[in-house]
Amino acid sequence: MSKALTTGGECDAWCTKCKRDTLHNIVAMDASGKTPAQVECRSCKGAHKYRAPKQTPVAVAVAAPKKAAAKKAGTKKATTKTSAAPTAASLYKRWEELVGKRAGTSAQRYKVTAGYGADDVIEHTTFGLGFVTEEIGWNRIKVLFQDAERTLLARHGQNPPAA
Repeated sequence: MSKALTTGGECDAWCTKCKRDTLHNIVAMDASGKTPAQVECRSCKGAHKYRAPKQTPVAVAVAAPKKAAAKKAGTKKATTKTSAAPTAASLYKRWEELVGKRAGTSAQRYKVTAGYGADDVIEHTTFGLGFVTEEIGWNRIKVLFQDAERTLLARHGQNPPAA
């Protein structure tokens, strides 16, 4: 069941500035009142004509077994695995929940040379307010922003601790 689109509402759309599908605010509807005519990106704040979101395949092919392994198993079938990619709306909802939980927490300005841990709040010059959701290895962090979850560098130029 989908929500009716109205002026002031939200929808997923292709952002011409960000060059990706993002969550948009509906600024104006077309003459029929059924589709948006003008939208504003929640990520970059760019206003533009509505463009339907570009669909990306969610099916990921699992590597087929090697011939020798296939002969042992007696089959040559390749399996496929589907993973539901989070939508812009679900990411935004999760981001809003984190904003509510961490109200009053001061955000650190993001620097590629600084170290961050899970649950840190950062302010990125391009992407805005973000929440570190996990550390990936020594020098990478996963950050949830208003429109997407991104992997960023951390501790750039520093040596990892001795093993």
